[in-house]
Amino acid sequence: MAKMILLVGAAVASGMLLYVFLRWERSGREHWVVFLLLGSLVFESSLWDNQTGIPPGLFHPGTGSLVFRLPEVFITVALVARLMIKGTPKRIGLPALLWLAVAAWWALEAVEGVLRHNSLVKLPFEAKAIIYVMAAYALASGVPIRRYLEGRGFERLLRWSALSSVVLLVLSAAHKKYALNIPLLRLLDFGSMGTDVATIFVCVGVIGFLLELGKERRSRLNLWCAVPLALSPFFAYQRAVLLTLGAVVTVVVLVGLGATARQRLRIRSGQVAIAALAVVGVVLAVSVIPAITSQKSVTGPLASTFASTVGATLGSQAKQQSAQDRINKWNVALGDAKQHPFLGQGLGFEYSYFQAGPNVFIVTDLTENIGLDLWLRTGLIGLGLFLLAIVTSLVNGFATWRLHPDRMVGVFALALFAVVIGLLAAGQVESIFENYRLATVFGLSLGMLRSAVTSGGGGPTAMRTYQAMRQYEVV
Repeated sequence: MAKMILLVGAAVASGMLLYVFLRWERSGREHWVVFLLLGSLVFESSLWDNQTGIPPGLFHPGTGSLVFRLPEVFITVALVARLMIKGTPKRIGLPALLWLAVAAWWALEAVEGVLRHNSLVKLPFEAKAIIYVMAAYALASGVPIRRYLEGRGFERLLRWSALSSVVLLVLSAAHKKYALNIPLLRLLDFGSMGTDVATIFVCVGVIGFLLELGKERRSRLNLWCAVPLALSPFFAYQRAVLLTLGAVVTVVVLVGLGATARQRLRIRSGQVAIAALAVVGVVLAVSVIPAITSQKSVTGPLASTFASTVGATLGSQAKQQSAQDRINKWNVALGDAKQHPFLGQGLGFEYSYFQAGPNVFIVTDLTENIGLDLWLRTGLIGLGLFLLAIVTSLVNGFATWRLHPDRMVGVFALALFAVVIGLLAAGQVESIFENYRLATVFGLSLGMLRSAVTSGGGGPTAMRTYQAMRQYEVV
């Protein structure tokens, strides 16, 4: 009876969402769905640090084994609304065709998982990655790129994310956690800076920061908002989010040294001064306030705070055991992947490995590595299709940064390029496809990057042709 009531309620809610999304599609506001998805992910991951610890309620409707996640509902209903208003696309480029092939192969591997009698509990959760990544890609890529850049969508997302980051940073630094029993919104340990929210903060921060650098008139508040978002990974105590931050910063710095950056990112001395003052303000806040509240002298607790944070993240005994557990996983998963190297074991495949510490064997379906996950489940064919799709998307995205005639679109493409690289870096030590939050951000970022590419002609060759023809234009 409870499941029947849930299904009826889900049908009613989906019908209401479909009505709203249809109106957005008709009125040229289809980009609002993407911002709704990103905003809901920021809000949800700020309240609950772990995706598996969300109690049943508004963000996790379900009963027993029948559960839903809001992103999968939003994406599915939004795509239905898109098809009802605009129909199927008349032309599909090579990158989109490759991602469609990846989705089709994953669907085939789901059938193989059933035939191999893999876990029917794990299989549906792994199959949902098709919605989080490929369906989100299709949803975001079908929006004209100027819709993302016009208006204040990313600006509001940046500011609200910065506010959430400040709250979590203060609570994390003060070691305060709160539990609230609100109907449909029960909080268990609000105040923890989780890995998911810190990763999303980094993604939102780099997009907002680079877009602000590309503007003629910049907002000082938006530049300040990037500071707490960049600090959040140091309070999440996880290697994956530090890898994301390191990869994003490396991409931005390396690209910033090139000639294209001097043309498209117009950095003035005033912005440099604002960024420096923001860093000084954070240093003072972290060093002076704790000293005043504890009535101690200021002896540089900022350095000790970061040293202890990075030490706990990278060098603690627990992290060393975690690294050993991951190596044990990889050794076992690699052997299982070699049993069916080309077709894979199918979705829902589980294996057991030895976990140091408690000294027990653990049964899991995760390998904590995106490449090994794909090889184990989808074989070398699935891994090869994914690599072709991701490399093609990244190559086209970087060409858009360099060659797109619209400077702001190029800057937006660079930010999305850095986000995708950062998430792939996190995927070297985490299984991001099973994390619906990061998988959705990954799919939306790839989709928006594709929208930027198609707005410039569809690829590097078309954009180079446009650049070559500009010298013949009559002014």
